[in-house]
Amino acid sequence: MKRIILFMSCGLLALSAAGQRGRTVSTPVSVSYLLPKISFNVEVSMERVELIPGPFEEYAERQLGTRPAITGRGQSWRVKSIRVTPVPVPDARRAYTINASGEYGGILLSLSPEGFLTGAGAAGAAGVERPIEYVAPARADGAIEYARFGIESTQKEVLDSNFSMMEVEGVARRVWDPIERRVLKEREEYVQEITDQIFAIRQKRLDALTSPGGIPEGSVKALDVLEEAYLSLFLGRTVTREETRVFTYTPEKAGEATPLFRFSEARGVAARDDVSATPYLIEVDNVVVPGEGPATERETPPGLTYRVPAVADLRVFKGDNKLFEGRCIVPQLGYLKQFPLDVIGNEGLSIEFYPAYGSIKSVTRNR
Repeated sequence: MKRIILFMSCGLLALSAAGQRGRTVSTPVSVSYLLPKISFNVEVSMERVELIPGPFEEYAERQLGTRPAITGRGQSWRVKSIRVTPVPVPDARRAYTINASGEYGGILLSLSPEGFLTGAGAAGAAGVERPIEYVAPARADGAIEYARFGIESTQKEVLDSNFSMMEVEGVARRVWDPIERRVLKEREEYVQEITDQIFAIRQKRLDALTSPGGIPEGSVKALDVLEEAYLSLFLGRTVTREETRVFTYTPEKAGEATPLFRFSEARGVAARDDVSATPYLIEVDNVVVPGEGPATERETPPGLTYRVPAVADLRVFKGDNKLFEGRCIVPQLGYLKQFPLDVIGNEGLSIEFYPAYGSIKSVTRNR
């Protein structure tokens, strides 16, 4: 009797295990992905030359016998260089969903962190292009404010007249007892100190150059820099700075010039609606799309939507002056196609995509 019960228990366990292996999973699972479009980061390097008059310019002719060339503040700008970098961004109008259930449940999809397709039926591409960030370095202008940073003290000692009564040999007498105190120097005193320093530097340079042992070249240059700094307090100085701005352009149509930014030689980058500034334009043209173009609309089995990208000329110009031209890939100006899911599954294909462009990189058979 015990033997029969044991056999019946084993049989029930076997039936239960067989039932679990044959169970069909019907829960729908979906995977969504985006196709990218290309935006262009246009990095514009500009140079600003600022004219700064000296704080003691009115004394230049009296102290040095020279009239300053810089008598008022001003600035001028110019565009030095332009650099263009493509950056993939999600195209919100190109979002798709694949239902990974039923006969398509065994197809492996691989996505980038942004949700772009990298592969189907395989792990996908390892390298994903990343956008480049630009940081404009800050530069010091080397200005000298003599009243705050000089080699002489900004204060001077003065003696106030003070008399006190003192007993001298039994006789009360009025005796001068000076009181010392410190006050800020006057403007004329600063001017004379600066003048003395300029001529002292020139004398040091002359003594060094005429000495039998000579002087290191670095020491002469240091004296030249110091003299130029002191002279700028009378004659003024020019300060040159480089600034970098990044403008974004996303092509939507070929052969249509779009204002990228407006630029003024007196003010630099101006507002887009400032008609007094010169517009810098950007466009894509000479578009070439491989293949026969988009297919006609018809019933098709589920598939992976991908791009057939266009290649075009990207130009940046000011008037008739062309500042940049380069051949580039513009996927959004191409067309869309579908790769059937049943072909991927039945044929054992692995498809690798360019995630930055949404286009096919390679198709291989795993068998």
